[in-house]
Amino acid sequence: MRPVIRKAAAVAASILTLTAMTACSQDAGADGGDGDTVTFGVSGPLTGDQAQYGKDWQAGFDLALDELNAEGDITYAIDFQDSQGQAAQATNIAQKFVSDDKISAVMGDFSSATSMVASPVYQRAGLLQLGITNSHPDFTTTGDFIFSPSITQDTEGRVMADGAKKLGDKAAVFYLNTDWGKAAFDVFSDQSKTNGLDIVYSSSVEETSTDFKPLLLRAKESGADVIQFLTYYKTTALLVQQATDVGLTDVALSAVGSNYSSEFLELAGDAAEGVYVETSFYPGSDNADVRKFVDGFQAKYDRQPNVFSAYAYDGLKELAWASENSDGSREGIRNALRDGTEVPTIIYGPAQYNDERRIENPTFTWLVVKDGTFVAQDPTRS
Repeated sequence: MRPVIRKAAAVAASILTLTAMTACSQDAGADGGDGDTVTFGVSGPLTGDQAQYGKDWQAGFDLALDELNAEGDITYAIDFQDSQGQAAQATNIAQKFVSDDKISAVMGDFSSATSMVASPVYQRAGLLQLGITNSHPDFTTTGDFIFSPSITQDTEGRVMADGAKKLGDKAAVFYLNTDWGKAAFDVFSDQSKTNGLDIVYSSSVEETSTDFKPLLLRAKESGADVIQFLTYYKTTALLVQQATDVGLTDVALSAVGSNYSSEFLELAGDAAEGVYVETSFYPGSDNADVRKFVDGFQAKYDRQPNVFSAYAYDGLKELAWASENSDGSREGIRNALRDGTEVPTIIYGPAQYNDERRIENPTFTWLVVKDGTFVAQDPTRS
């Protein structure tokens, strides 16, 4: 049964608190208006190696704030704190948020490893943490206040392995030397045993490394006909460029969906051509809600949104829906997301969280880079 839509004030009026880097971008949430202000916390990278993901989030948040604050009496705001993608910072931010009565729920952090360190703080305090991009299969196991709309590595890894099998028979796999990267590789490897894909070479890589040529030469010597990258876009861009440099030109290339971004295309340049990625969000969809979001995003930013902006947009809309469809308390917001059967999203359509606090029955679209842009295409051997 849906919770009763809140009619009265639940959260005292507050002002929007932002880091100096984003103070100018959140004007949509700064004006108190005539009604209440509901503030959601965000822990994410605005500086450091993962800063571009934080900027992508910011764009999605800003658009969602524009729309929400044009709709009614309640004003929505976010308090975006810069974690720099560091676990220690995320924990400090979590402690700040749980002690601030104005924070109704929290989104973030970007990476699963960083988020999971802070999760116990949120769980103990009974403050909902919505990990909008947290795909680690264990992310939500901390407790019943930890949710994520992001597709788990267990699901995505198997989709990637099946896609790689369509591209070749022998795979070389590069994965980040992090908990996330190791978990992604484990799932990919397990599915490869099922579908018959032979992993002939694998190597972990550091996100801060810049020279991958020795590893790529070993991949070349292994006889792999498909290379899978379980790495973020900066690392993947270097890998595909250096793969060309060492003569890995007759192999198929596939990357995890986090590489579906304009930044990957810009950094990789011509080397991105032919790289496959899978995604839960595709702006070329003809779905009416997706079209409305994409058109609004393009009007505001003069570019197409990527999946990270879409997750941020959805995350803020989900929390606003949960706040309005509850008594507005921290527990009430948790209950609304837990019990809702038609939680509004543009990525999945009307959605429902399962007992593991993940989205039920997610779907994927395969894309490939052609002439410098992503186009929809299932994996196929050339």
